[in-house]
Amino acid sequence: MKSNISSKEQLFGKSEVLLSTTDLKGHIKYVNPEFCAIAGYTNEELKGQPHNIVRHPEMPKLAFKDLWSFVQQGKSWMGPVKNRCKNGDYYWVNAYVTPIKDESGKNIEYQSIRTKLDTHVQKRADDLYAKLNKGETPVRIKYQIDQTLWFQSVLFLFTLASLALTVFSELNLLFTIPFLFIGICSSVLSLRWRKKYQRVLTEAKDTFSNPLMSYLYSGNNDAIGTVQLALAMRKAEINAVVGRVTDVSIQVSKNAVAASEQSEQVSQQLNVQKNETEQVVTAMKEMSATIQDLARTITDTAQSAKQGQDLTKSGQETIITSVNAINTLSVQLTEVDSMITKLSEGSKSISTVLSEISSIADQTNLLALNAAIEAARAGEQGRGFAVVAEEVRALAMRTQQSTEEIRNLLTKLQSDSDNAVVAMNKGSELSASCVSLSNEAGKALNSIHNEVSLISDATAQIATAIEEQSVVSEQANQNIARINEIAISCEESSLESSFLSSELIDKLSAQESLIIQFKC
Repeated sequence: MKSNISSKEQLFGKSEVLLSTTDLKGHIKYVNPEFCAIAGYTNEELKGQPHNIVRHPEMPKLAFKDLWSFVQQGKSWMGPVKNRCKNGDYYWVNAYVTPIKDESGKNIEYQSIRTKLDTHVQKRADDLYAKLNKGETPVRIKYQIDQTLWFQSVLFLFTLASLALTVFSELNLLFTIPFLFIGICSSVLSLRWRKKYQRVLTEAKDTFSNPLMSYLYSGNNDAIGTVQLALAMRKAEINAVVGRVTDVSIQVSKNAVAASEQSEQVSQQLNVQKNETEQVVTAMKEMSATIQDLARTITDTAQSAKQGQDLTKSGQETIITSVNAINTLSVQLTEVDSMITKLSEGSKSISTVLSEISSIADQTNLLALNAAIEAARAGEQGRGFAVVAEEVRALAMRTQQSTEEIRNLLTKLQSDSDNAVVAMNKGSELSASCVSLSNEAGKALNSIHNEVSLISDATAQIATAIEEQSVVSEQANQNIARINEIAISCEESSLESSFLSSELIDKLSAQESLIIQFKC
């Protein structure tokens, strides 16, 4: 540490007060900005560190032993102290250390108030501390002289001498009696004054009795120095109270300003929140109106959908009936087709038979011609004619058979034709029915189209309403989010205000305890 020591002194003004508090083990709990400025440390560097971090190596251990002997007993201590800066420079202070007590009178922390040290006291402390570091103890701080006792003793001897001269001397009484009178009066007055002086001295010693500090602050070792030390102690005590109160007042003022700023910020945020809330209310009203319109539109849409459903069901039934009729018509037409096919085949059979009849007729004609020729040739000869006649007969029989077949075929054909006519009539009726059903289906589908158009229009209105509701909902959501942010900010500001208020109360309580402690 000695390697980081310089001979440069750091000075501070008479109005500056260096304040620090420590726990009972001497670890720093709080330092004010002036302390940090002169010591060269930041608040973070000092907090929690032992207070001897600023102890100068030239300070004698006897001085700190003297300090601890007082404060651990619950008494205040005052003395000149040389401290070390972070960069090795030094500064002298008039240190007033006092224990802070709780309600039961138990020490809870130590407070040190440092003010500018008088130059004469600093010079005496510098010289004396150097001797103490060398192991020398000046006689002046070992014994304290009461000069008033000497003065009173001289007056008493003077009175005795005056009395002896008056009684035993041959001198004129007019000469000796005045001296005796003066001696007696002076002794009486001195005795009365000394009693008062003793009371003052006792009160001074009750205030602070320390021969070492008495010499440093007065420059002598008589009892008057004790009185001077007590007066200096009272002055330091007042400075301590004023300094602590001033520091607390500064902190209170800062907290009050911060609390005022927080309150102003909260007020502004609450104003913004009010505006946001009004916007949310307006948006919610718009949303409510939109939802009502949407509800009516949805109701109308539901009715149209129900009508469309009914019409669709009716159209579906009509279409099913039409399909069934068409299927029946298809079956009937298939039957007609089969009948017509049969008629075609019968016609082909008739054509074949007719061809056969035509061939037979041709042959019959030819045979008849031949018979005629033969008959012309033979005359009465009947053989040839008989042969021809037999052939003609055979042909006639074949013709008869063919005719019968034609008759049967024609009968069957007539019957099939009748059936075909009936089937065709049924097909015509079914076709007419299909046309009618198709017309009904067309009308139903047209109605369905109209209802679907209404549904489509209603759906478009719903979509528009939902879009508007979405926009309003988004705006409301943003407003609510903003309100939430403001609420969180207000909560943080409230917590900060609460913390500042709590800290303010703590400081006021500490200040009250300090003031009560210094009350006589």
